[in-house]
Amino acid sequence: MKRIKLFIIIIIILFGGASCNRFLDQVPDEQLSDAILFKSKDDVVSVLTQVYYYWYDYLEFDNYIGNAANDMDYNWNSYGPHYKDVGNFGPGTPRWNSWSRYYEAIRIAQSFIARLDECKDPKLTDQERTWWRGEAEFLLAYYYFLLLQQYGPVPKIDHIYQGDELESAVRAGIPRAHADTVADYIDRLLVSAAGKLDTVYAVPDRAGRANATAAWFLRSRLALYLASPLYNGQKSVTHPGKDYSVRVPAGKEGGKLLNTAFDAQRWKRAMDITEEAVKIAKRGRYALLTYDSDPNGKSGYGNCKRIFTYPRGGEPSTEMIYYKQNFGTSNFGITHAAPLSWGGTYSGICPTIEHVEEYFMANGLMPGDDPAYKSIPDYKTLETKGGSSQSKRFLRREPRFYDNILYPNRNKYSVRSGGSNADPNAITESESIKWSNETDSKSWFRPFYNGFDGLGSKSGRDFCSTGFLLCKWIAPTSTASQKGDFATPNFRYTELLLNYVEAAIEYCDATGQEAVNRAEIFEKWDAVRNRAGIPGVREAYAAAGIKLNNAKLRELIRRERCVEMVSEGHRYFDNRRWLDAECEGGAKKGFDINFNEPDFYNVVDFEVRYWDDKMYFQPIPQVEIDKNRALTQNPGY
Repeated sequence: MKRIKLFIIIIIILFGGASCNRFLDQVPDEQLSDAILFKSKDDVVSVLTQVYYYWYDYLEFDNYIGNAANDMDYNWNSYGPHYKDVGNFGPGTPRWNSWSRYYEAIRIAQSFIARLDECKDPKLTDQERTWWRGEAEFLLAYYYFLLLQQYGPVPKIDHIYQGDELESAVRAGIPRAHADTVADYIDRLLVSAAGKLDTVYAVPDRAGRANATAAWFLRSRLALYLASPLYNGQKSVTHPGKDYSVRVPAGKEGGKLLNTAFDAQRWKRAMDITEEAVKIAKRGRYALLTYDSDPNGKSGYGNCKRIFTYPRGGEPSTEMIYYKQNFGTSNFGITHAAPLSWGGTYSGICPTIEHVEEYFMANGLMPGDDPAYKSIPDYKTLETKGGSSQSKRFLRREPRFYDNILYPNRNKYSVRSGGSNADPNAITESESIKWSNETDSKSWFRPFYNGFDGLGSKSGRDFCSTGFLLCKWIAPTSTASQKGDFATPNFRYTELLLNYVEAAIEYCDATGQEAVNRAEIFEKWDAVRNRAGIPGVREAYAAAGIKLNNAKLRELIRRERCVEMVSEGHRYFDNRRWLDAECEGGAKKGFDINFNEPDFYNVVDFEVRYWDDKMYFQPIPQVEIDKNRALTQNPGY
């Protein structure tokens, strides 16, 4: 027991783990003794629940880095995204310092696994013991994956050190392991966890907890990362010929810690694991939402919105595999994004024009491939819709555009309230569908300088910086006082389908095959697009007379991910694994919010962002380097 205590102290020293106070504060004073921590079932529950506590919801953009990319502006200079965008961060001033937090969770999870059998409480059933051990293994794997995402290769501690091994680790430190070594450990944990967990849980008190489907899901995501250019050969298709080898982390002896020789079979492995994950998810009755349950008919709108929003006490959608529940009224995604005219809101999660232009058209084409869109000369070209003049570039777009983007002079929350995706004009107005918080005088979103939601109406530092707001997380029933409830998915069924499509396209390209001929790719891909209310890829591009090759399909699937999973914590990491994160630097565009119409619609550079290739991985906090003599810093810091 003394050795276990000593181990915990050493891990805090080596990895800067925050004190155990948050953990121990969950337990009554009389139970603080290490000797009786696992005496009762209630104590076991407390420890496991604490392990769940450490991962951030991705909407907490000041704490979780996954959304700090090039598609949004977070209009506050005291939050992490601002510091990244101006280059004000480094080893001494890390802005998303998750190192110690995640290693603390790892420490508790490993202790839980090692000590669970100390609990002899007859109330703890064998089934619960198996489940909870599996959950702890999953969480242990998840925190290591989060570390690998953010920092690259990290030290791997796979057991509790004791005796001479412990003393040696204290003296020498613990070096970073090769990324493949860390990934292999994560994968083995997930295989073990999946064998202990049920595919899905029907028991209400297990809702939102890890299950076997979640374990297979993380295996899919991990395999996709390991096959991607950053982790697999460092060759970028968007920056051909650029040398990224100088940014590969190395150990003390100079050995590279990422795979530097491209291996096409990694894409095949990602395909195979994802294919099995999809089968297991289907076995658990996870699925895409379908038109059958869309109250607005074949518009796609109702399906897309209902993935996340649900009434209090209701069930999240069938797409939710691993998620946080009831993320309600105080949530960043609602209060921070809703228009100023609502009152008590901050109007500061603002899509860039670059992201706005990523959404497909109603006919399934990218805007740059659609002759009708390209014929519109600028955003000042207006069309009257439902009593307001809207830019023609905002009309005849796909349903996800209207789910996610609140654009100038949009006069109803549910702009797309019916019609068929075969009709390019299927964007109708409904006077009966409007924001619950609207009054007659505030029935349009008006971010123009003198508008209800414009710069002239700002409160302190809260205002819309680009002329757009992200309304993805705002339910149609939301009001200023009751923002509604929704589940935020860490693992969503749709991602599995898109993971497979990307891996299959890349494998075909690497092995000289034409992906356009692989029916299974489009079966999965078109299911996502059908749920979203737009034609399948081959159908849309055949109708337009545009030939599809592997390069075009790669562009399309990357665009699909950016649109389908916007604000779900993927964009930052996708940019990096694709070796395309340079897009986060340079000028970012929005409307000129200093003017009213029509000059408001002039496209301007609202911000010029900092970029350095060292930013492919975040800096390891200097305090951790100082504590662990074997730890090396990421290149460039």
